[in-house]
Amino acid sequence: MNKKLAEKLQELNPEAIKYDGLDSALIDIGHHNNTGTDIYYAVYDYELIIAELVKQGMTRIEAIEYYDFNMDTHTHQLL
Repeated sequence: MNKKLAEKLQELNPEAIKYDGLDSALIDIGHHNNTGTDIYYAVYDYELIIAELVKQGMTRIEAIEYYDFNMDTHTHQLL
């Protein structure tokens, strides 16, 4: 299912921020239109991101720090 979401997002917005190796944490496609233009973006589950990073070899603390430093800023840019 997540692969289908990733493919659909690519179709709707090829420039959307997507995280390599984290398709398992992709849970939905968000949408907004406050400028008259449809904007589609990836919606990830925080706990699933952390779990996937741990699965890839990080400790939970390393995964949280990695998320906070590298990914959290993108979340705030979208809101």
